[in-house]
Amino acid sequence: MNHRDPKTLTFLFEECARRFSGHTALEFEGEFLSYGELNRRANRLAHHLRDTGGVRPDDRVAILVRNPPDVIIAMLATLKAGGAYVPLDPDNPPAVTQRIVEDVAPRAMVVESSAAAGAMFFDGELFILDVMGGALDTPDSDPDPVATSSDLAYVVYTSGSTGRPKGVAVEHRAIVNTLTWRNSYYGFGPDDVTLAIPRPSFDSAVADTFCALTSGARLLLPRRDRITDRRYLTGLMEDRDVTHFLITPMLYKRLLEGMEARRLKSLRCVTIAGEWFTSGLTREHFLRVPEVDLYNEYGPSENAVCSTVHRLAATDERVLIGKPIDHTEAFVLDEDGAPVAADGIGELHLAGAGLARGYLGDPRLTAERFFTPDAPPAAGKRVYRTGDIVRQHANGDLEFIERRDGQVKIRGRRVELGHVARVLSRDAEIGHVHVLRHATDSETPLLLAFVQGATGRDVERLTAVAQENLPEYMVPSAIIPIDAVPLTRHGKIDDKALVALYAQAAGQGATGPEPTTEAEAALLEIWQELFAPLPIGLDDDFLDLGGDSLSVMDLLSRVETRIGVQLDVSDPYTDRTVRSLALNIENRQNDKVGTK
Repeated sequence: MNHRDPKTLTFLFEECARRFSGHTALEFEGEFLSYGELNRRANRLAHHLRDTGGVRPDDRVAILVRNPPDVIIAMLATLKAGGAYVPLDPDNPPAVTQRIVEDVAPRAMVVESSAAAGAMFFDGELFILDVMGGALDTPDSDPDPVATSSDLAYVVYTSGSTGRPKGVAVEHRAIVNTLTWRNSYYGFGPDDVTLAIPRPSFDSAVADTFCALTSGARLLLPRRDRITDRRYLTGLMEDRDVTHFLITPMLYKRLLEGMEARRLKSLRCVTIAGEWFTSGLTREHFLRVPEVDLYNEYGPSENAVCSTVHRLAATDERVLIGKPIDHTEAFVLDEDGAPVAADGIGELHLAGAGLARGYLGDPRLTAERFFTPDAPPAAGKRVYRTGDIVRQHANGDLEFIERRDGQVKIRGRRVELGHVARVLSRDAEIGHVHVLRHATDSETPLLLAFVQGATGRDVERLTAVAQENLPEYMVPSAIIPIDAVPLTRHGKIDDKALVALYAQAAGQGATGPEPTTEAEAALLEIWQELFAPLPIGLDDDFLDLGGDSLSVMDLLSRVETRIGVQLDVSDPYTDRTVRSLALNIENRQNDKVGTK
């Protein structure tokens, strides 16, 4: 039998499965899977991937699966076979999936029948899990281990400035460092229940999933179509004794509105990650759930998910990203590569055990972002240049200030504005494209694309191009034709003038009939708050205005508070105007009266 490398994800999970064989590993929609059974199911698929699919160390296996437990089984099976898993989002347009699969060049793909269309251009080993899984006659014993700590464990894809997604390739030893630290720092163990909120294709899901499955905790898997349903998520927390979850600040802000300390007896800590937030969210947390610890984790995918952490307090005036985790070093350097003084500002560079191997199939970009400085303090160490500007406080705490480049965060996901612009620029009939992130009064940022040379007739075609070639969270909320890009007197692009053009364009046709019912008047006021400063009309389309899943949470919360009606999460997607949604509300009110 081959030597088992203790610094692999496979080793950590199999050790856990042996120790807690009868303990529940996964829970989904009332179904429970023990560690022993999860291990056996993963083993059967792992033997198939290795023996039939020919998967070997560093081979990639793309996973295109919707059913949450099956996603976990496919991940574990890939690792046990010796390969590296690549989680794909089944909700992505086929063109996005195709580009990633071409880039990954996977040895095999594991899909389910509902998402099989995403694999129609793949001619390698294909395993349809929900169709072929029941017929597997392979052994359910652990395959002989072949992967070592220096082999790839997974590849996650993020937005790339070239207009193509880029794959961050992470080795076992890097993510094992993060998991070992997290399990120790948070004290995760078999008494914990983790509510798995991040999507599997999001890098935070790696730490979230495998911290649970290497500590003996239970991983509670929610339905993906209800991940922004506040009542559903808080109900899971209350009914299933959730002790911990990781979440983006934008989603947590909405979720907090429905959280009550007296009903969350088991919750002991919350981790916020994915994007910057203000101390207002910290104060709201401790106001609603004062006994629950709150942590802020920072880390790019290029450093195995987590690089620094800070435990927040109710009295914090600033949100810090804290100090480096175990076996990780942080260097704050000025433009000349020299260390900044105490309380100075510079670019954050990371070194240590968590660094990724680099970008899959892109040695040029890897060499640009991962390098070995000659000068102190990082001389001779391989470092990753994050592009994040931070302040280094005298006590070593780090504070995020801004990005150095055109990268922004939308719902916790990295978005290169140049990526969006280049996709739209492929259209031969238009000129320059400028994309910006516009912060709204409702705190739901919008991506706005300004297209030089386009006319109103081109907008529908360009929107279709974006929807076909970009993940949903990267599709611009609005595409605005402009004659020329406005500049400031210093010759820089004038973002304020562009936002004014957006408000003007979005407001065209917004004037119209006045509300005729109380529901219309209340809804119109709510929509005006959500989409300020845009003028809103009764027949404006919710999605065309920039509405998304977080806006839906805001809308449902305000409707319940002001009108006293509980809408379904799907309602704003089907009744997309004030007039239509008001009729829905009035029908519910009439039904309620009729049943009394």
